[in-house]
Amino acid sequence: MIMNPPNNPTRTEEIPTIEKLPTIAELQAKFAQLQADPEFRKKPFWQRIAEIGALVPQSEWRKHLPTDFARNFEHYMYGAPREDEEE
Repeated sequence: MIMNPPNNPTRTEEIPTIEKLPTIAELQAKFAQLQADPEFRKKPFWQRIAEIGALVPQSEWRKHLPTDFARNFEHYMYGAPREDEEE
């Protein structure tokens, strides 16, 4: 059996499309805009953090945060054993 190398133009499988994520420079520029906005600076700290978090695409939040974070906080922070699911 002959295997096609990865860079062989005769390969026929479909290459998945990768969503372009914002660069760090783009995120920093958006954050600088928020910091310069006097209305943003008047808001409570928690609301400002929520707005900054909104700059991160939802797909990244879903990919990198566990769904059981509150239940197993000690596991993720300190390495304690996970709590069993109680549903």
